[in-house]
Amino acid sequence: MENPANDPLNSRAPTECGEYDKDADTEKETLTVPEIRGAASAETLIVPGTSNAVSTETIASPNCSDIISTPKNDPGWGMTDHVISTREREEAAGYKPRQLGITWQNLTVEVPSAETAVNENVISQFNIPRVIGDFLRKPPLKSILQGSHGCVKPGEMLLVLGRPGSGCTTLLKLLANMRRGYYNITGDIRFGSMSSDEAQKYRGQIVMNTEEELFYPRLTVGQTMDFAARLKIPFHLPDGTKSNADYTAETTKFLLEAMKISHTVDTKVGNEYVRGVSGGERKRVSIIECMATRGSIYTWDNSTRGLDASTALEWAKALRAMTDVLGLSTVVTLYQAGNGIYNLFDKVLVLDEGRQIYYGPAAAAKRFMQDLGFVPGYESRFPQNADAILAEYKNSPVYQHMVAEYDYPNSDIAHQRTEDFKESIAWEKSKYLPKNSPLTISFWSQVEACTIRQYQILWGDKSTFLAKQILSTIMALIAGSCFYDSPPTSLGLFTKGGAVFFALLYNCIVAMSEVTESFKGRPVLLKHKSFAMYHPAAFCLAQIAADFPVLLIQCSVFSIVIYWMSGLRHTAAAFWTFWVILFTVTLVSSSI
Repeated sequence: MENPANDPLNSRAPTECGEYDKDADTEKETLTVPEIRGAASAETLIVPGTSNAVSTETIASPNCSDIISTPKNDPGWGMTDHVISTREREEAAGYKPRQLGITWQNLTVEVPSAETAVNENVISQFNIPRVIGDFLRKPPLKSILQGSHGCVKPGEMLLVLGRPGSGCTTLLKLLANMRRGYYNITGDIRFGSMSSDEAQKYRGQIVMNTEEELFYPRLTVGQTMDFAARLKIPFHLPDGTKSNADYTAETTKFLLEAMKISHTVDTKVGNEYVRGVSGGERKRVSIIECMATRGSIYTWDNSTRGLDASTALEWAKALRAMTDVLGLSTVVTLYQAGNGIYNLFDKVLVLDEGRQIYYGPAAAAKRFMQDLGFVPGYESRFPQNADAILAEYKNSPVYQHMVAEYDYPNSDIAHQRTEDFKESIAWEKSKYLPKNSPLTISFWSQVEACTIRQYQILWGDKSTFLAKQILSTIMALIAGSCFYDSPPTSLGLFTKGGAVFFALLYNCIVAMSEVTESFKGRPVLLKHKSFAMYHPAAFCLAQIAADFPVLLIQCSVFSIVIYWMSGLRHTAAAFWTFWVILFTVTLVSSSI
């Protein structure tokens, strides 16, 4: 009969929290299986943010709080001093710390199963009895996140790990207060001491960086970052900053240097069709654009995708430094986290099939898994599914210790930090904005910034822009020659009507060709809206303002050529009537 002492599930090493069981440690040392003893003693763990190696016996110390609250050293990021200087200058200008933290409990997300989201064919959509039945009965639901819980206080970094499809992105979206697209969400999320509904007023401070790089490809890196910095200029500038232009230039320079892409400032961002920066550099542009929001809570969804190892580590060091100095709350999900990156995090959360199988100190995670039997030679004895691991986790002292943090939103310090946060945002926001607006600069400043960007987009594709103007003139000459010198009698009535009709039709068709560009820009608009950079109405007005002078010249040249060649009435009143109608119809068609 097998000795129970040799079973790794019965021979637990000293636990991560609670009483240190010396007898259990002695029993483990007497095991005859060399693999489990070697796995527990031959390696060391690094406490996040420190340079001291900690043995597995230290990780199993009586108090997990000792691990969580271990003082952090400088992660070695070269621009930490600049961040400290910026914080001091903002404090001198009257800004209070913007520190919130996130706490969530019993968070469950359900979506309709894949079978209910599709029809067999086109005809099945018109099966009225079935449509009515599907409408009346509740569709079968699938849980993509179940019972998640956690707390990320100001100055802490949480690493979320899980295979694709485990619910990592869903968790990050909810922690960024992006709740649309899910059928049913239960549980409680607190941002500082605020509910998720109240936090919607501050969406520009709760930011998510997604996997996709969404940009206008014909803008340069410098133009892209200048636009992002311009829309986040605080109303009260930091101490020592003289003007808005100085703030924009300083912020852009810092962000480009932070990710070491200053050399790309005059290079187009590009995409799969437009030649521009490399894929890794484009990813870094996405990262620093997110940083330009000056948020208080950041969630990063696999932001190291496309980055080399050294750049990914530099990015993690930047997050660690800014989190420590500014008191940010940072949540990151990565598919490949090396030791250098992992050691910078305070906590780790592991998801499997939507279930949270571990949440606790990053330094204690390895020992917890080893105690379950995750060591070479014991593959057949450790828990084989997420439910079994979750049951073990809920019975562990780690779980009991982490649950104690969930009272943070009700604490006095959380309420005080939330009030300081609200005062700081009010001090930063333009006085010309409504009180509940999540934006930073005034509406007309948003229109100005968006208009400048629209002209930059037009000029970024000079060949297409110039070709359109030249082609318009050529078509006016061709049409004018077709209807040339129509007689001023009833015989020329049909010909003159054809000239007027062609002028309207051609310019409307040319204007409608911009529909494709409008759809391409929609994802960028949605991203910037989530960043609370500008109101969509400002974007629409900017498009009209940018189109106005371009269409003015285009319609004027076209009108002069076709009107006089076609032999229409030779009076100023008739010509200007023709011009006004043509320009108005073209402008309206372009704005649809």
